[in-house]
Amino acid sequence: MNLRKVFAWLIGISLFFGVMIGWVAPLAFPPIAQVAQPIVCAGGELSQDVIRGESANEVTYNSAFVCYRDGQEAEDVTASAILTAIGIYSLITFLLLFFFGLRALRGQTARMREAIRAIGDPRIRMEGRTIDMQDADLPAKLDALSTLRTQGLIDEASYERMVAEARRKG
Repeated sequence: MNLRKVFAWLIGISLFFGVMIGWVAPLAFPPIAQVAQPIVCAGGELSQDVIRGESANEVTYNSAFVCYRDGQEAEDVTASAILTAIGIYSLITFLLLFFFGLRALRGQTARMREAIRAIGDPRIRMEGRTIDMQDADLPAKLDALSTLRTQGLIDEASYERMVAEARRKG
């Protein structure tokens, strides 16, 4: 998976969780939206009212956010409070996913480096995150790729692509 797709997925997942936490969760747990208070109601107090509506066959819940500042009228800041909370929780989610993903990637690279070392062929080595097998002969390349696939360090599609490339280059 290329880097653009990874970032697109990270952003999409982060926005989803940001919306779920920043917009939906305050209905069940109102203090969650208070994260927006310093931004949308600086120097005042942010208050949330949960409004319950009923009709013949359904019950709905809505939130309204009001900012109270000394000596001023109450100001409805519902939209900005919700959008700010969504943005903050999306950013937090993105950072958590990014750093945990980076940690997992480093772990996989370390496992791959160890597997290459265990193969014991000096012609096969790791350069950064890339496997360098240019100096190895075809049987050594195929053996190394088979070992990496068996240990789950490369997937089947990568294995097939790398084997085809190794056979093409000889």
